[in-house]
Amino acid sequence: MSEFEHMKRLLENTGLYAITDNSLIKAELMAYAAGLDTYFTALDELKRECFVATATTYGLQYREDMLRRLNFRPALNSRRNALLKAFSITASDNTLEGMEKLRDSFNVHGTFSFDPATMTITLTCTDNLIPVQRSLLEYQMRPFMPVWCQFTVV
Repeated sequence: MSEFEHMKRLLENTGLYAITDNSLIKAELMAYAAGLDTYFTALDELKRECFVATATTYGLQYREDMLRRLNFRPALNSRRNALLKAFSITASDNTLEGMEKLRDSFNVHGTFSFDPATMTITLTCTDNLIPVQRSLLEYQMRPFMPVWCQFTVV
């Protein structure tokens, strides 16, 4: 229901107003309603963008920028899932499951391997990333890896 219809119904229910087609009160209410409709549309968009699960534009972009994440997969659901996983990473996630959750938060696919001789964790990425993207992914994931090991992306 538009704001005009809502305000008209409220005023007519008081019994004090008769809002007809040519009345000045109708013109005044329509002017108020035009401004309120714009305001409420913007407010609805703001409420939607405040939550990762419902955001579609700037709400997702803001969070990705905040985390300094590159979108390897532009699909809306992939972006949402990656952000939800990124915000669920904790300090105790230095397990294989935690590293997989971290990998998923960057929207990439691949497997982890550990070489005890060189103390290196390697993410073998199955996505077709160019070298610059691999370097950026390695740079962004490294702070979340255990400090006692080297980390590489191939």
